[in-house]
Amino acid sequence: NLELQPGDVVTIFGVKDVPVPIAKRTHFVSLGGEVRVPGIYQVQPSDTLPDLVKRAGGFTPNAYVYGTTLTRESTRRSQQANLDEAIDRVQAQSEAMVASLLQNQSPNGADASSAQALLASQRQSLARMRTIKSTGRIALEMNANRPELPPISLEDGDNITVPVRPSFVGVFGSVLAKTSFIWRQGDTVQDYINRAGATRDADLEAALIIRADGTVIANNAQRSFMGFGNQGFMNTELNSGDSVFVPEILDKRNAYTRFIQGAKDWTALLYQFGLGAAGFKSLGY
Repeated sequence: NLELQPGDVVTIFGVKDVPVPIAKRTHFVSLGGEVRVPGIYQVQPSDTLPDLVKRAGGFTPNAYVYGTTLTRESTRRSQQANLDEAIDRVQAQSEAMVASLLQNQSPNGADASSAQALLASQRQSLARMRTIKSTGRIALEMNANRPELPPISLEDGDNITVPVRPSFVGVFGSVLAKTSFIWRQGDTVQDYINRAGATRDADLEAALIIRADGTVIANNAQRSFMGFGNQGFMNTELNSGDSVFVPEILDKRNAYTRFIQGAKDWTALLYQFGLGAAGFKSLGY
């Protein structure tokens, strides 16, 4: 309550200018969707996700707790930085590989033209990869049968959304019908892939399940002697809101495979950075 005099200057510092203990900072988070009282809430550093939902009056009868999304700005920045670094590394490996091919082959032959075409194709693919941005989503890793929000602490700027229970399962990638199918309890990955119709180039051994809670299950099956792969993965039951991604099989006869093996399984890499299904669709799968 100091009395100000003519000519006085009042400066208000931010936490970036003078860092203060986290207990003294003001935190605001957004809570929307199927809760009793959605809105912007001020939280304390000790408040957890279940605490916030309780303050909002709990869930509505239509809430699909298993599909709750939590996005965080600090996580998004970290994910994006890691993704950019991974793409830069793969680009450097790609250009070094093509340069090596050009040095070891006749510059006037068809092989040189193929190497240049390969480099152009890789640059185009990497350019498309750079347009994808991470979402900062944090996988909540809940039990689909008895979903309970984990007691994680909240940060300033967190965005929580509780959706309505969906009625569909998405299937996309190297399939004939890239669409959503009605969810039926007990149906497996194989059932939904059969409905979508896998293409001739589909790599079922590298398929992914994207759970509604943000977690990812990769097949990662080694091709068996009979070519059937991991039947345990194919017999996995899907929950409403889940998605299945089927990538294309790589051509093991060309040099591109040797390049891509340095960053094996782009699909798993992207989902580790929280890019979501929209990222794959923007790549043209």
